[in-house]
Amino acid sequence: MAETKMAVVALLLVAMLVASTAPAADAFCFPDCYNRCANGQERNAACANMCVQACVVPTTLPDGTDLSKLVPGGK
Repeated sequence: MAETKMAVVALLLVAMLVASTAPAADAFCFPDCYNRCANGQERNAACANMCVQACVVPTTLPDGTDLSKLVPGGK
């Protein structure tokens, strides 16, 4: 039981760390990705589409758990 609680607390701490750093990283991700991909071209749809997908911050864990539903102390 204690091991399960410790694992949940560790998971929540990692999720909070990821959530706190994501907005700062996301602000620079798309322009950097697009500039590298498009190489000076404007309105390159393929690069824009790829960079939108690459720069999305995940909202779920790999097991499908919704990060917005994780509540400390919840069951």
